[in-house]
Amino acid sequence: MRLTVAPSQDLLYQALVTFLTAILPAGVPVIRGLPNRTAMPQPVPGFVTMQALGFNRLRWNIDTWDTTNSAPTTQTSEQGTEVRVQLDFYGATSADWAVTVGTLLRDPYGVAALTPNVAPLYADDARMIPLTDAEQEYEERWSLDAHFQLNAVVTIPQTFANQPATIDIINVNETYT
Repeated sequence: MRLTVAPSQDLLYQALVTFLTAILPAGVPVIRGLPNRTAMPQPVPGFVTMQALGFNRLRWNIDTWDTTNSAPTTQTSEQGTEVRVQLDFYGATSADWAVTVGTLLRDPYGVAALTPNVAPLYADDARMIPLTDAEQEYEERWSLDAHFQLNAVVTIPQTFANQPATIDIINVNETYT
């Protein structure tokens, strides 16, 4: 049995990359986290990293059956989930970028840009988190946590009998009082 989940966390990252590259200056790299043993991009003009920090259930599951066939073949369970993503902005204008992104995530523009699979719930205020790099140099970094709703749907294959089995009645000589 193989279960499928849609939309996946990758879809959230793809939607965020599209959103961020549309509102930030051209050529600003948007990176999913910083993998170990990988050098940071040069901070001129800067770059953005995004990393999911956690999931919170928003509601009970909504279960539905495939009704396109005479007998259902799949069941789907939808879980409304809040996904918290940390966005880090590096470079000389990183404060401006953080304010821009935080503002637009709290605006109908952000909702329209991220639909249909992702919905921004809210974004925390930007905060300065200085970073000392490998050369012991100070790098400017601004960070904010953005909260999104992602309705993960798990599809479960179902097997049903398409014909009733033959039922035999067996008489048991027992009496219950």
